[in-house]
Amino acid sequence: MTPHLQPRGIGIGSSHLRNSQAAGEEAARQAIAQLGGSPPRFSLVFAGAGHDPQALLRGARASLGEVPLSGCSASGIILAEGWDDSPQAATVLVMAEPRMSFTTYRSEGFGRDSAACGRALGRRIRDAGQKDGKLLLVFPDGLTGNVSLALRSLEEELPYPVAIAGGTAGELLRMGPTWQFHDGAALTDSITAALLGGDFLPEISVTHACDPIGIEQTITRARDGWVHEIDGAPAWDVYRQYLEVQDVEEITMSHFCYICLAELLPEPDPFYGSYIIRCPLRLDRGSGALFFPGEMRTGTRVRMALRNPETTVARARRSAELIRSRHPGASPRIVLQFDCCCRARLLFGARTHETSIAPVQRVFGEVPWLGFNTYGEIAAIDRRRTLFHNYSMVLCALYDG
Repeated sequence: MTPHLQPRGIGIGSSHLRNSQAAGEEAARQAIAQLGGSPPRFSLVFAGAGHDPQALLRGARASLGEVPLSGCSASGIILAEGWDDSPQAATVLVMAEPRMSFTTYRSEGFGRDSAACGRALGRRIRDAGQKDGKLLLVFPDGLTGNVSLALRSLEEELPYPVAIAGGTAGELLRMGPTWQFHDGAALTDSITAALLGGDFLPEISVTHACDPIGIEQTITRARDGWVHEIDGAPAWDVYRQYLEVQDVEEITMSHFCYICLAELLPEPDPFYGSYIIRCPLRLDRGSGALFFPGEMRTGTRVRMALRNPETTVARARRSAELIRSRHPGASPRIVLQFDCCCRARLLFGARTHETSIAPVQRVFGEVPWLGFNTYGEIAAIDRRRTLFHNYSMVLCALYDG
């Protein structure tokens, strides 16, 4: 793929080479070539799960050197010039902005104790003593832990308010391992993060496009992210009423992407709506329990919900317009997009980019753009508490400070 030319200070390269080390090196080399001779100071790497993640990072760092690096594996890559969900898609972003600071972090053991993992990450950021942090990009494992619990613990430990955005690592919709990138290491069952500080302003917006259906129900038994019963019945028995598949042995990721739960928010948001969307990502075939990384609790009121393609596009564009309206006449330095994997090929097929991504990009005009398809999205609805979302899109635009 031909790299999209970026303003000096930001470069984005991509590769489709099957050899993972060569792909990382090629994408990084393309990105660096766009910096106009300035040395890179930070890098984000997103890649399809068909790559050997450690070899990919080894190749990228052969070109980048020892710069701070963060990112993760993905179900698809989003660039200004197109969307790609091939297993060998890889992209590297580099930034050389001297007025910004970049620090990367890692926290392991996410599935074993999500609260402790988030708390450890927050303490490491606090102990580092960075005073100008404005945006924390976070990339948790997409399948192993309770993201909501980790985020809550993380925010309790942060030394000052920081805007948080990101998405959980994805893979090939096969429920295999996902990978989180930290400097030269490819990890799993972890959270990786990058704290950006300095002379810029982050603008974040999140939106979903799911319509609640059916009657309101109550989760009557749940623990540690696992929902065992809804209205006293096994969770799987309730779920499968809305699916063509009935045998648990036939369940796939595409079935989970078809229908979700809409959790009633304590206070409706005028822009986001009255519900936050929750998608199960694992099924205990023995008990019929469903695992939700969004921490569904006993007593939570829910309704089933379905994706709406038309509303997806309309609300996504509106989300971009909301950000743009806060900076009339100005263009962001870069836009980062964290978009649910269930809003890509599973909803729009091969026309994903022209149907659902390009209309959002046109709101901002020709600006550097990078994103990936996630297993869950991270952002605050109301600029206060950071939440974990499914079936949603997060836009994070960096403007001049």
